[in-house]
Amino acid sequence: MLKIFARIVSIVFHPLLIISIFSFTYIREIYGYEIAKAVLILISLTAIIPIIVFNSIQVFRGKISNFDLSNNQERSKSYPKLLFILMLLLAESVYYNFPIGLVYLLLTYSIMIFVFYFFRNKFKISLHCATAFFLAALMLYDFLVIGLIALAVSAFVGLSRVILGRHTKMEVIIGSISGIILGLVAQLIH
Repeated sequence: MLKIFARIVSIVFHPLLIISIFSFTYIREIYGYEIAKAVLILISLTAIIPIIVFNSIQVFRGKISNFDLSNNQERSKSYPKLLFILMLLLAESVYYNFPIGLVYLLLTYSIMIFVFYFFRNKFKISLHCATAFFLAALMLYDFLVIGLIALAVSAFVGLSRVILGRHTKMEVIIGSISGIILGLVAQLIH
């Protein structure tokens, strides 16, 4: 029963889903509906849909063991693609003249992913946790109650990664702490 709950949490709060939901909700509250819609479309077309399609094809062909890239060798190969997508999103954000605060948030998240790439041979840091806690820290800064709920959900995400055997406790802790710290840093420069 616990593994079923963990699997549901892992799917429902997958980084691709929470980035989409967060982007629209958070940006709508801070910058308005039109900017939130534009950002969601940009993220969906540039990152979310291509990643879903590519990873699904790779799983189907047997090139990767699972959609989450839990195998560290498979994950290591995906970092350059992810960093390219993030740099493309940054360039598009500047090109479309998105608010500078959004560009800074994306830049900070990109730096976090780059640091993870740099340490990929030493640690398999949980991207689920890092992303969940990064977004929770952003929410906590602007919307206390929603931020606290997001922190609780992020803790469940971390727990699910350990229960499913996708990460060790240390990998989850490092991802969680990294996400919180860089989320708060993003808010300070935002």
